[in-house]
Formats: sequence, C-alpha cells, structure tokens
Amino acid sequence: MDIKKIEKLINKGESDQIEFKKTTAQLRAAFETICAFLNSFGGTVFIGVTDDGKAVGQEITDHTKQEIAHEMNKVEPPAEIKIAYIPIGKQKYIIQFQVSPGKQLPYVYDGRPYQRDQTVTRRMSQQRHDQLVTNRRQLNFSWELFSAENITVDQLNQDTIWWFVKEAVDQRRLPATALKDSAKIILEKLKLIEADVLLNAAIALFGTSFLPYYPQCQLRMARFKGIDKKEFLDSDVLYGNAFELLEKGEFFIKKHLPLSGKVISGQLRREELLLIPYTAVREALVNAICHRDYNYRGASIGLAIYDDRMEIANPGGWPANEFLKIIEHHTSKLRNPLIAEIFHKIGYIEKWGRGIQEIFSSCKIAGDPEPEFHVDENEFKLIFYFPLSLNSKKEFLKKPHREERLQLSERQQQIINVLSKTKTLSSGGLLKKLSLTTSERTLRRELNLLKEKGFLLCRGEGPARQWYGVEDKNKK
Repeated sequence: MDIKKIEKLINKGESDQIEFKKTTAQLRAAFETICAFLNSFGGTVFIGVTDDGKAVGQEITDHTKQEIAHEMNKVEPPAEIKIAYIPIGKQKYIIQFQVSPGKQLPYVYDGRPYQRDQTVTRRMSQQRHDQLVTNRRQLNFSWELFSAENITVDQLNQDTIWWFVKEAVDQRRLPATALKDSAKIILEKLKLIEADVLLNAAIALFGTSFLPYYPQCQLRMARFKGIDKKEFLDSDVLYGNAFELLEKGEFFIKKHLPLSGKVISGQLRREELLLIPYTAVREALVNAICHRDYNYRGASIGLAIYDDRMEIANPGGWPANEFLKIIEHHTSKLRNPLIAEIFHKIGYIEKWGRGIQEIFSSCKIAGDPEPEFHVDENEFKLIFYFPLSLNSKKEFLKKPHREERLQLSERQQQIINVLSKTKTLSSGGLLKKLSLTTSERTLRRELNLLKEKGFLLCRGEGPARQWYGVEDKNKK
C-alpha cells in the first residue's frame, strides 16, 4: 500500500477497525489490538502514527523486526498477519499490521483473549471466551445437532408434525408427496434424524416432554404493574416445543395488549389491530426461538409487558459492534440453522437476516415508536415502546413529535437512547457508550443540535459539562 492510501486511511481516524501507535515501545498494546481484530471483523494497526493521526514514522532495524516476530509468535492459534513497512521520510517508516476476521475464534495473545469495543481494546470476558471455545470445539456441531436423550419419534407431538407438513406443502416448500410419508421419513428428510437417532433440534421443534433434559425449552411471561418489576399483574412459565411457545407467547400478548378497530375501505367490516403491529410481534417471537443459544440450559426466552413497553429477550448475543455490522449489512448468523429452516418452510421466516428490518419497518408504517434492541455477549433484547399507556390510556407520544423523532439520524437516536438510560454523562463518557464510530467534535455538534431541538439538557461548562435526556416533550 502506498503512502497516499495510508494517509487516506489515517485521516479517517481511529475506529473499531483502525488503531494508531506512535512507536514500537507500544508493540505489546498493538498486538493486543491485533488479537481483538482477529476476534471480530479484522482491522489495521499502524505504528508510527500519533493518537491524533499525525504520521511521524520510526526507524526500523533488525532488532525491531526480531521484536515483531517474537510478539507474533504469542498469537494463538497461528494467524495470518500481513506486515508492511511504508517509507515516509529519510530512514523513517510506518509499520502496518493488517488482519482479516479470524476463522478459529477465540484468538489469544500471550495467553489472554482480547476484543474490540468501538475504539477500545479490552480483555474478553470469561463467558464470551468460553462461548467461543465451545463454538470452535463443536465447529459445525451445534446444540441442535447433538443426539437427543433417549427419545423416539413416537414420543414427539404427531399432531404438530403433520400440521407442519401440511403448512409446508401449502407454502410449496415441501412436495405434496410428503403428506403420504411416515413421521420418521419426514424427519429424516428434514435432517432431524441421524443414524436412526433424533437430534436435539427435533425435540425443540416437536417435543412433548422437556424435563429434566431440556429445561431451556421454556418461555417466561409476565405482565407487570407500572414500568418496573415490583408488582405482577399476571405471570406464567411454559415448557413446550417451538410452536407451542410461539402460540402461547402470541396469546399472552393479545391477552394484555388492547385492540383497536380500523374500518376497511369499501368493505362492511373492521380490522382488529394490536397496539403493536402483529407482524412485528410474530417476527420478534420467531427470532427469539430460532436464534437463541440453547446451550444455556438454565436460561429461557423472556416476555415482559409493562405499562409503557414490551420486552422480548432471548439468551445468547454478540458483542455490540459485531451485531451492528450484521444489521447494517443485512446478514444473518444462524445459531440454529435446522430450527430456522423449519420455520422457513412454513413461511414464518422469508429472508435470512431481514427479521430486525421487518420489525422496524412494520412499526414505522403503523406510526408507532421505533423499537430498540439491546445486545451484549449474553442476551439479545428487543423493546417495543407503546404509543398508548396500558394504564392511563393516554397518549405517550403526540403524532408530530413522533415524526420528528423518526427524522433524526441513527447517531442522534442512539445518543438519546443512551442518555435516557443514564442520569448524566459527559461528552467523553457518552462517546465510550456509543456503538457507532464518532469523533468528539462530531459528538459535540450533535449534542448541541439535540439540545436546540429540545431532546437533551445540560449543566456545567467545558469538559465537565454533563448531558442528560428529558422525557418526550408531549408526554402527559
């Protein structure tokens, strides 16, 4: 890579995939970041560039190259690290280390795993490390592909199997001849039986008994009074197969969310509409069932309804920066491809990686508040905010202000969301919590703009200034 291309990259500043180090005195920190890049989406480390993006370079000797080779040997498992020495002046060079996403996660440097969070490299949590080690050991053999615990085809829910076959035939995703096959042949064709033994996926999809071997096939549901978990109005815990959990989850939501009537133009009938679009509700539940991590035996899908919102959470997430890239590129990392394929055959999943986009789109078309998702290494949670309070029946958001919120950029909405969950933050503290790459100058400009629009307030001056969110202007 020539110096002009290097300068173009450097001018972009540090990000989740670019890191600057001034000299090889920071070689250890540089390789910690290289390890983090291998554990995420790859990236580039430049040595000979200051934190503020000034290319100063450094001298390169045989000893320098020996030090680099020594540190490279500390990265395990062995990874391809491309090194380039770019001359920028008399006997001065920028050292460029470039890596692609690793294929044998997790990678460690000097015996320790690292991960990248925006522009920060940090030690990987033990739970995330263990999860990646399990994934590497299993390779293509995830939980759904393990043999079931002493369960036969006859012990599965036969009615659910034949309901599925009929639906898949109607969708033209199974041939009509499947209606004449036995349940065992159907499951074999669906790859849910291997060497005459049922796989875990078959139990999750069509099982009838779940304790003690399958406690994770569970849905926890609750309707809370108010906006916290202090008091229950209704609750239920259900063990069941995927289709039973979906049906019971939808029933619980319909039980507690009000319906509104809409007159269909040119027809003498009314269409009943949920407070949250039914399309979004089903998509969220299906995603939770298909993409949860079934390795967590003690964890379950959670459905919680409050006066102001509904939350659907499932165990197993991703690092936040990795998940944002998945959403941005409309890709999908299928944790349970067999289970997802069954839902695809009956039309509950149409396009891989589009679930979140469909949810946001249906809420926007309905004129409802935009949902939020919270994701970390342990859990994925989708939050639907209600346009009406379940308690007072008064509007939370007046139409003009809701439209104003939808017109904000993704970065501006994220700033508001972060500050709505934190009492006060300085601009520096806020910068660390944003998942989108943002310079401090850009952040200050966005904060002042949001203050002018009435979304934020602040107190203090200079670097000590504290920012905090305000309730929506039109809340009652």
